[in-house]
Amino acid sequence: MPESPSTATMLFWAVLVLATLLLACWLLRLSARRADLTPRGRQLLATIGGALLACAIWSLYHLTSFSPAGGFGTRHSDIMLAVSLVVAMVGCGVAVGNVALMIDKQASSKASSGIDALTGLQTRSQLEISIRNSIRRCGPDGRFAVALVDLDRFKGVNDTLGHEVGDLILRQTAQRLRTVVGQRETLARISSDEFLAVLPKIEQEGALPAICRRILHAVSEPLTVGSHKIHITSSIGVAVYPDDGTDVSTLLRKVDTALDRAKAGGRGDFRIFNPEVDKALLKRLALENDLRHALGRSEFMLAYQPEFDLQTGEVVSMEALLRWRRPTGEFISPAKFIPVAEETGVIVPLSQWVLETACRELNDLRSSLEYSPRFAVNLSPRQFQQDNLVEMIISTLEKYQVAPGNLELEITEGSLMDDPEKAAFSLHRLRQHGIATAIDDFGTGYSSLSYLRRFPIDKLKMDRAFVTDIQVDKDSAALAESILRMAHQLGLKVVAEGVELPEQLDLLRHLRCDAAQGFLLARPMFLPELTGFLLDHQEKG
Repeated sequence: MPESPSTATMLFWAVLVLATLLLACWLLRLSARRADLTPRGRQLLATIGGALLACAIWSLYHLTSFSPAGGFGTRHSDIMLAVSLVVAMVGCGVAVGNVALMIDKQASSKASSGIDALTGLQTRSQLEISIRNSIRRCGPDGRFAVALVDLDRFKGVNDTLGHEVGDLILRQTAQRLRTVVGQRETLARISSDEFLAVLPKIEQEGALPAICRRILHAVSEPLTVGSHKIHITSSIGVAVYPDDGTDVSTLLRKVDTALDRAKAGGRGDFRIFNPEVDKALLKRLALENDLRHALGRSEFMLAYQPEFDLQTGEVVSMEALLRWRRPTGEFISPAKFIPVAEETGVIVPLSQWVLETACRELNDLRSSLEYSPRFAVNLSPRQFQQDNLVEMIISTLEKYQVAPGNLELEITEGSLMDDPEKAAFSLHRLRQHGIATAIDDFGTGYSSLSYLRRFPIDKLKMDRAFVTDIQVDKDSAALAESILRMAHQLGLKVVAEGVELPEQLDLLRHLRCDAAQGFLLARPMFLPELTGFLLDHQEKG
């Protein structure tokens, strides 16, 4: 009769078997789901999981038996238990691990053969072959279109809900696209969330826009994933053979350009490549590409425009202005490249370069003068929102041995109002270190001085729009006077920008404006010219 174990022993074995079973299931699931595992890593996890699964099953069968008369007991002797356990774990582990490796090899085989393992569609390499075949079949007289479908903001959904949900969305999207495009037509997944279809049936007028609308509608239908109902929209770019290109690379480049225009238009729509309409976008893309490399190629330089005290005529500060000179000698207007730098994020390293270069050139200038001139640097909205802004500025000043009192930071109204609490905190810390701040282009944003009570600002730079007609337009003069009066009541100094006429300067003096900047007084100058200008100004003073 088998020996009857105690209740505590049976409870221990039950918990142990359950834990082993759960661990085995978790490892097997991990080996099947983790897309970032190597084939060997997947095989190892599957082998361990299979061995633990065999151990759990073995425990249930070999360690216990039940009979009405004798209760629980063991089936075999200890030596047989050990042998059977080793055999079960090794056999099951190796078998499951080999199955996992075989599945991985099949997926790799599909990928190498041009089939996407997730969706079953063609990959980019196979797609290019299919497009070449379409070109060969059509000849010079035939026409077909290529449509690039991009899932809008898919990365956010993928990051929020997880890769498993993202993979399910991609598979369902592929099925919907296949239904719209047709089973026989070429359809490929060419990147994480981009699909490209070859559309041959576009001869009839309106056929191409119609199929694009059907694709947009099909993709935007709600997807139910577990407890989530997900709405995904898409943007589509379209290029037509042979109108937009007669080879694969040209067609793919044009369809990419059309997609960029669809996204720029607000997403959730399609754009067919148009040489005239897309010429500006192509120029912008070229500008963006050049801009990304310009800093490494040392194509940027700084010019400085002085600000003058309207009572004494002294230079009170010099604004550092960024200039971009291409290798051909052509200067690119800041109005063209600064917005692009903001959108692409290039503005952050570029702004750091401006601060470092201004500090270094200030040291060179200081060695030629008998004093340390004050200089102003513009902070971009992106840079102003950086968490380490104050530390970065102080570190740069210390690196070039520039006193904080010699630096003035110019920021826009929009930068303050993007996150007022964070802005106020940063400005207070800057003031504690002795760094002055000014609102640049004041009057073009919120146009209200009431919010300035919250921020420790030292100076306002009145936008040139208030100065341009100040000598002939009563409304402009009244607005300028109002800004000056209210700013002085708040203890702020005011600098008038864009002064170009003597009449403007005389009226600003009459209105008790503190300082002025403009072509009438001094144009922006590079460092050698600025040094000579300040030396002459110092001698005349």
